[in-house]
Amino acid sequence: HLHTFSGIFRHNPVTEDQPATRVIVFYPLKALAADQFHRWQEFGGALGLSGDAIGRIDGSVPFADRDDVLRRARILIMTPDVCHAWLMSRLSMSTVKAFVRALSVLVLDDAHTMDGVFGSNFAFLARRIIASRNHLLRNDRTPTLRIVAATATISNPEQHLKKLTGQEFSVIDEHFDGAQRHERFVAHVASAEGEEVQVAKDLQRLVLTAGRDGMFITFHDSRRGVERLAIDSSPDESKVIDDPSVLPYRAGYAPEDRQRIEDRLKAGGLRGVVSTAALELGIDLPHLRVGFNVGVPATRKAYRQRLGRVGRRASGAFVMVAPPDAFRRYGTSFREYHEMSVEASHLYLDNRFMQFAHGRCLADELEALGASPSLPARVGWPSGFRDIHAAARPGGDRPTEFDRIAELGGDTPQRGYPLRNVGEFTFQIKQNESTESFGEMTHAQALREAYPGAVYLHMARAYEVAAWHTGVFPFIRVKPTVPHRSTRPCITTWINASLMREDLIDGHLLRGGNGLLAECRMQITERVDGFVDGHGREHKYQDLRQRNPNLRPRMRNFRTSGVVLCIDEPWFRDETNRRRVSDLMREVFTREYSVLSQDVGSSATRISLRGVKGVEPKGCCVVVFDEVCGSLRLTEKLFLGFKHILDRLSVATAARADDSRETASLVDRMREAFSTYTEDVVSDDAQPVPVPEGYEQVFTRGSRVCARQQGQMAEDVEIIQPTLMKGRLMYQVVTSPRPGKPPVRHWTSASDVEPSGDEWDYAWWNRRTETYEDPPDGES
Repeated sequence: HLHTFSGIFRHNPVTEDQPATRVIVFYPLKALAADQFHRWQEFGGALGLSGDAIGRIDGSVPFADRDDVLRRARILIMTPDVCHAWLMSRLSMSTVKAFVRALSVLVLDDAHTMDGVFGSNFAFLARRIIASRNHLLRNDRTPTLRIVAATATISNPEQHLKKLTGQEFSVIDEHFDGAQRHERFVAHVASAEGEEVQVAKDLQRLVLTAGRDGMFITFHDSRRGVERLAIDSSPDESKVIDDPSVLPYRAGYAPEDRQRIEDRLKAGGLRGVVSTAALELGIDLPHLRVGFNVGVPATRKAYRQRLGRVGRRASGAFVMVAPPDAFRRYGTSFREYHEMSVEASHLYLDNRFMQFAHGRCLADELEALGASPSLPARVGWPSGFRDIHAAARPGGDRPTEFDRIAELGGDTPQRGYPLRNVGEFTFQIKQNESTESFGEMTHAQALREAYPGAVYLHMARAYEVAAWHTGVFPFIRVKPTVPHRSTRPCITTWINASLMREDLIDGHLLRGGNGLLAECRMQITERVDGFVDGHGREHKYQDLRQRNPNLRPRMRNFRTSGVVLCIDEPWFRDETNRRRVSDLMREVFTREYSVLSQDVGSSATRISLRGVKGVEPKGCCVVVFDEVCGSLRLTEKLFLGFKHILDRLSVATAARADDSRETASLVDRMREAFSTYTEDVVSDDAQPVPVPEGYEQVFTRGSRVCARQQGQMAEDVEIIQPTLMKGRLMYQVVTSPRPGKPPVRHWTSASDVEPSGDEWDYAWWNRRTETYEDPPDGES
């Protein structure tokens, strides 16, 4: 690397036509960028560069200082997030133009983290950087931007990086690895099912009382679990608030809080830290000697990274705390798991909402540069992006499905569309509107962690969520509460899926005489209806809001894709069986293909499946779906490898001690049904059942359905009757009565009513007589 960079800098002299070569070094997390900045300064000295030739810009650098850093820096350390939100939104500024024009090299460290939502968004950012540079250089023979990527945990580097950047790569593999190596003791400590956290607490206390030689780090994949472990690990819990020796660390903290923890970690001022994946990357913490992991990491890449945090300067130990059958249930052993190669990284650049967001950004950047508004050439844009970019430009013919995404982007789309999510706004966490934010989370995270009435944990302190404020600057208001309260949300999910040709993905449909398996597009609505406290008592918002109107349901509504399994047999109509099947499918699928559990949801109820011939059989479907707005097609492998998943399910059920015989029987029945499924094709001319003239297909009286208000799922209602109002089809509906209150009747548009669950049916309705009746023979 020293030789390469010496050549770049010494053989690219500064002239009037050729400004000084510039380099951007991307780190995926600010903590890692700050940690490596000092090493780059040492490296710059070895190259003979002045001290200010190595610059860093991230969220902690004041805006007033950034232009000066940009003018002086030859090597600029950044996160992709600040490049996207700040640098690319200022391309009209002469300082930014000069820097981008001189850009010669991009360095991507920890490139394996650039997958999923973050990586797919970065793929568009990389192409936008290349397009801007090409325009500023205005030369068809412009030297290609050189890209250097580094990672220790990626199985398909060449293919992944080409998809990530659109450019070809040469791979330098592990045979050239010169990193230091120290002995590490690795063990699986078996804990009873559900007791993993308690065992981890005991092990942490053991380390704290055994001596002061080095620190420990504990990984937990739950943000809430991290906070709880940090609270319970302090030897003197009365000192948790003042000066704990064990601190939590996770995404969503304010910059100054993160910096304070990082500084104490590097200086050896802590006895331990409990972290999510936020500290699993290559930040140098030489004092760490012992590592714990609660459960099995979601991916083997994560396992390798976490293992690498300990024993960097001396010998160390890493302990997995998990049930005895934690590895057997996935068909392997701990030793085999440890020796397995890491998984392939996943990018999906066909998400239409993601494409629209970056189309908006690109249109803004081309205008700032005075470039043609058409799609720049010589970049390697993903399939379908040309049309969506045209729709995203000012005056473009924008489909209505993008209206909400366009609103999120505002006047500065680079700031309105963060790289870490798709199509979601972000909440700030505050004690009141005028105070500083001390954390943030996405809409999806808030629905599960900061719903009204929830106990939200931050920096080992407990807060109660008082209210959501969803105005121009969304924030969640919290207030302090007792530290050992706990809650969990009651979430209801509605799914509307379609087997129409335009909604099937890549024709993925298998059908047999008793059911089907399909990958298709679907609409998901998730609503939190209340919460369960630490004593198991359920608190419903419909009761709570009578004394506090802020305690009311909150919801999330999004388009995505998923896999539908339908088995039209009596055993599968049992809701308990369907729930067990959907939970097992999701659990084994995410482990087998190393998909993060929070990125995939599942459901066994409130599923409406529409087919060419009308509604498919009700009450016999389960769904596993992407939790990402617009989809990353994470569940594609579930469809393609369904037989393999069934094999894994057989292994998993054999390893379970609880109800294994009954669960194994369910898997055998699934296998028997699936054996009859063969490829099915929906023809080009296949159309839904035609509606006879003068008739409407409507819900029957007494149907239990769901109604929307202002585009959001509002409530379960019962159909009373349909009617026409100024030619518009409406339903009179009745809501479920609240305790002590009479039912409420009201009218709602038929376009806002959708199937839900199993208690509904369709019938023909005569528009002239406004009565239910079948059309004359031959018309239906």
